[in-house]
Amino acid sequence: MRYYNQESKCQKRLSDVTAISRIVVIALAVFFDCYSPHEASSVELPRLSGMVNDFSSSLQVAYVKDLEVRLRRFNEKTGYAIIVVVIPSGEDEQISNFIAQIFVNNGLEQWGLDGTVLVLITVQEGWVIAEPSQKVEKKFLKVEALNRINHFFRGEFQYREAAIERRVEAVLEILDPWFYVLDPPRDLNVFARSPTAEIILFPAAPFLGFMVGVILMAFTSAGKLRASGRFLVCGFLGCVVALATAFLVRQPGGIAPGMLYYSVGLSFAVSALIGGLRPYWFTDTARGRKPGEKIHPPFFGRG
Repeated sequence: MRYYNQESKCQKRLSDVTAISRIVVIALAVFFDCYSPHEASSVELPRLSGMVNDFSSSLQVAYVKDLEVRLRRFNEKTGYAIIVVVIPSGEDEQISNFIAQIFVNNGLEQWGLDGTVLVLITVQEGWVIAEPSQKVEKKFLKVEALNRINHFFRGEFQYREAAIERRVEAVLEILDPWFYVLDPPRDLNVFARSPTAEIILFPAAPFLGFMVGVILMAFTSAGKLRASGRFLVCGFLGCVVALATAFLVRQPGGIAPGMLYYSVGLSFAVSALIGGLRPYWFTDTARGRKPGEKIHPPFFGRG
C-alpha cells in the first residue's frame, strides 16, 4: 500500500514537470517567432484601408484619391476588385508569404464578387506582382497575361502615377469585362487602352441601322406591317445588330459605355425611321407611273 502511494506521488510529480516543460517550450516558440530577425517583416503593414494603399508615400495624394474612387466604381459595376499596394522595398520580404498574409489578414477573397486582383508594387526594385484570387486565377495563368504585367523599366518609375495607371489598365485587359468602366484619371494625361472599337463603331452604327431598315423593308414581309409595327421591328433589329457588332469589335478591357449607348441609340433611330417612312421611300416607280396608277403589260411589235 505504501509502495503504491509512493508510486502515485512520483507519477504526479512527473506529470507536473511535463506540463511545465510544455508551457516553457510554447512560450519560447512564441518568443522566437515574434522576435526572430529573419522572420520579421521590414514593412509593418496595417490593415488595408481601401483599393489604393501607398505605404511608401511616393504617390501624389490627389492621384491616390482619384484612383481610389475609380476603382471603387469599377468594383460596384463589374464585381471585380483591383487592390493596389505600394511598398518601399521587397528585398527583405518573402514575397509569396507576404502576399498570402495580405490576402488572409484583410479577407481580400471577399472584396470582389467576381474576383479580386492584388497588385503589389515595390518602389526600390520596380517589381510589379499581380496576385489573383481563386475566382479569376485561370485568366492570369495564360502567357499573354504574364506578358502584360511586366516590371517597371529603368526610368519609368520617375512618373509613378502614369506607370501605375498602365499596370492597372493591363490588369483590366486581362479581366476583360464587357463594359470599360474605369474612367481615365482626372489630372493625368494617360491613354493606355486601344480605342479601335470606338473608332469602328462611330461611322458603322448609322450605316448598320440604315442597312437593317432597307433590307427588312425591301426583302421581308415586315414591310407589310402597320407604321408602328414597322417602326418597332426595324428599331429592335437595329439595336440587336449594333450590340452584336460592338461585341465583335470590342478590345481587351471592354468597350466604353458611352460609345455603346451611341451605337444602339443611333442604329435604332435610323432603322426605325426607315421602317416608319417606308411609303415615302419604297414607292414603285416602274415605267415612270405615278403612285396608285395601274400598270399595263408591255405590248411588243406595235407599229
